[in-house]
Amino acid sequence: MKNNNLRVRKVKVQVKDKIISYDEYYLVDEFGEEIFNREIEIENDNRLYNTYKKQKNLLTSTEIKEIRKKYGLTQKEYAFIIGVGEITIHRFEKGAIQTEAVDSIMRLSNNPNNMYFLLLKNKNNITDSLYKSTLNKVQELMTLKRHELIDINAFDKKLLSFKEENAIDVAENIIKIYNEKVDKLVKEYNIVPEYITNLKLQKLLYYVQAISLQVFKKIAFKEKIMAWSYGPVVNEVYQKYKGNHSNEIKTDNNVKKISNGLEEVINEVIDSYGSMEANKLIDFTHEEEPWKNTEINKEIKTDIIKEYFNKVYEV
Repeated sequence: MKNNNLRVRKVKVQVKDKIISYDEYYLVDEFGEEIFNREIEIENDNRLYNTYKKQKNLLTSTEIKEIRKKYGLTQKEYAFIIGVGEITIHRFEKGAIQTEAVDSIMRLSNNPNNMYFLLLKNKNNITDSLYKSTLNKVQELMTLKRHELIDINAFDKKLLSFKEENAIDVAENIIKIYNEKVDKLVKEYNIVPEYITNLKLQKLLYYVQAISLQVFKKIAFKEKIMAWSYGPVVNEVYQKYKGNHSNEIKTDNNVKKISNGLEEVINEVIDSYGSMEANKLIDFTHEEEPWKNTEINKEIKTDIIKEYFNKVYEV
């Protein structure tokens, strides 16, 4: 049939307890008479049931499939692991409407931490090899989830401009903003957290680069990030502050003004990653693929950083 044989009409259909209004497609022959087409009928049913699911706040067929594929599981494997019937997931992905109870389980499984407990609970339902492979995948995703510290969607990019700077200027702004936040804590709460050190500065600089790539799709600075024993390091910045050793770094009197977008990234990085002690940040970077997969004293490529944090903030 040619495309001009395809028609669309607005129809209302009762599905369970709701009247659903949706666009129904159908075919006509050369005389304008409606004719049956199985593929179009199946597609109409899928859209109808998915419209119902959305209105009832249930996972759609596509969303269920995305959760399952995140763990690399077949429909049958996923069903056994979350503790539902063998062909249940197949039916849901084909458009069948799930109960709220089963929908809750599938929603829970979307979080790797919850999937871990479902896997343990239903371990006897699956083979040892499937258990081990799924456990590895779940633990990988749990690590990614644990490293998701910033709400990427909270940045209002319409109000923010972003401009790349050199690493020294970015570092000086990190020092300035970090120390200002510490001064505020000292003044308001009479507590004395650690001021920034060269070790901590290096880790925050790395995360500023990573989050800039996530939010603005641009680098914060062009200098290379190297994989040293204690994690990612920008050598130019290290050389400037190495004389401080493990002592705090004072704020420079002439810090360059940077774009409000980059400044916002620095603020968010300090409020999240900066709340951890330096040694914890070392462990954190050691868990991440950019440092793990780069030979010591070699450059951690920007593409690798971007690819890894794409996974972190997609979980």
